Amino acid sequence: VGVGYHRAPVDVDVTHSQPLGGGTLDPTTTVSARYALNEQVTLGVTDQLNWRTGNTAAITLDSRVGATNYAAAYDLPGSGGQGNRARFGVTTTLPVSDQLSAGLRGSATYDLGAAQGEVGAGADLTYKAEGLTAAAGTDVTAGGKGFGVVLRGGVSGQLSDQLTLTADGLVEFGAGKNGQRAALGYAYRGAAVNSLGSVRYVNGTLAGGAPELSSTLAAEYRQANWAVRGGLDTRTLLNDPGSFTIQGNVGGTYYFTDYFGLGAWGRALVQPSTGQSQYGMGLEASVRALPGTWLTAGYNPVGFSGLGNTYTRQGAYLRLDLTLDETLGGLGSAGQTDRP
Repeated sequence: VGVGYHRAPVDVDVTHSQPLGGGTLDPTTTVSARYALNEQVTLGVTDQLNWRTGNTAAITLDSRVGATNYAAAYDLPGSGGQGNRARFGVTTTLPVSDQLSAGLRGSATYDLGAAQGEVGAGADLTYKAEGLTAAAGTDVTAGGKGFGVVLRGGVSGQLSDQLTLTADGLVEFGAGKNGQRAALGYAYRGAAVNSLGSVRYVNGTLAGGAPELSSTLAAEYRQANWAVRGGLDTRTLLNDPGSFTIQGNVGGTYYFTDYFGLGAWGRALVQPSTGQSQYGMGLEASVRALPGTWLTAGYNPVGFSGLGNTYTRQGAYLRLDLTLDETLGGLGSAGQTDRP
């Protein structure tokens, strides 16, 4: 839950998160206030109270001059010994040509309690043309753990109005790190069919020492009053070939009106090497609370803990579905809906 007051030059927000059962989340209250000293400079205070572990608070000062942003912050000392740290940062974007831009940034952190600091710098090049976006960049850090480097790059190409392909990769080394990550993906959006898919490899420190190859595929077929969805996910821990796991899911929703629908889903997870399997199912009702926002209440009689975000405990559950695209707010074509 949250409440806010926003009237220039003051912004105040208070939010509280309260767990409704077991798990690892703690009840947390966050209070933040910002005061615009002028059009370029803003002073802020944030206090986060974890009702089990205590407070963490910070004072911030942000300013913007032209295309350059400056930020300074001081993390106040906490009862648990955390905080007492100063942070500084600067970022800017420089146009190189009509299609090419460069992003530059620098940062510095100093822990007053440990008398130890860390500095960092980074740069990115972004190329944008019709139907194509490509980016490459690096970040370097120097601190108590030594000198570290991150290299990354990615490209996204729109082959048609419906199909987009993507590829990206990241490598980190130094400062006690040695990891790699690479991914390929696609997105298809047609009049009746939507589909997303990706293959992802992660190794080294980026994988927590457990190299992994995973894939995901999801598709939806929709008509005016109903929609069906299906998906297939796999995961293999490369140090353990017997860990190959595959998960399938299917579901559907019938929309009685533009504001209400009933649906059902089923999932199955199988690990062939061990013969272990798990099955889940659920019934649910969806209500359109706001444009592009659906609130879904359901019941899972058996529970399911699978790959990705398909975890649902046994019993009742709530889910928030958001649709964010050019149709939100009436910007899309006439007759289109924002059903998830």
